Amino acid sequence: MRFTRTTTATVAALSLTALTACGSDSSNSASSATSAASGAAASATSSVSGDASSNSSASGSGEASSSASSASSAKPIDCPTENTRKFAKTRFATDIGLTAGTFHRYLWKPYKAGTFQKGADGRTKALIKGGATAALDLKLLDNAVKNAQANPTLCKTIAQPLGTAVESVKNMKGDLTSGNFASIMAANTALSQIMSGSQQQGIKIDETTDESKQNEG
Repeated sequence: MRFTRTTTATVAALSLTALTACGSDSSNSASSATSAASGAAASATSSVSGDASSNSSASGSGEASSSASSASSAKPIDCPTENTRKFAKTRFATDIGLTAGTFHRYLWKPYKAGTFQKGADGRTKALIKGGATAALDLKLLDNAVKNAQANPTLCKTIAQPLGTAVESVKNMKGDLTSGNFASIMAANTALSQIMSGSQQQGIKIDETTDESKQNEG
């Protein structure tokens, strides 16, 4: 439909030029007719371009609106109305206590002391222990997630910082080797939020490095 309007306007303009030229010998008349024809063609082209631009903007707005709608419709975690695991809070407290204890002893403390820095004394040993601790803490956090999701209160209050802690620990071993310590700082902040939130819910968490206290799941 857009191309038809442009073609029609152009043909009409050319026809007007021809008729005017034949009907008069005056160069001024022919020149005026030619100018009118050019103006008509330009106007028609501008109109089509404007329609295309308008349709493109409308399409972009529709896509953005659709994306925003999809993002806002993401389903939250379904929390239970009662415990779905026995001793979920107790097991959660044990998981986080061991995670926090080992993290602060073998990851946070060496980081603050600069032992993970290239050229530091004892760096190799610290990296080996730090990598092993990250693997242990990831397993403990996975268990903590399951226990938190089994309890109505923990599920609603601890889910966000717990998810952050899991993501931070996942690539920590590689980050330490490359000298990227952002994941250590993020994990420390998340663990502090988890412990603070747990205490607000009346859950006492004791930090420990005693791996014999580790839960099976």
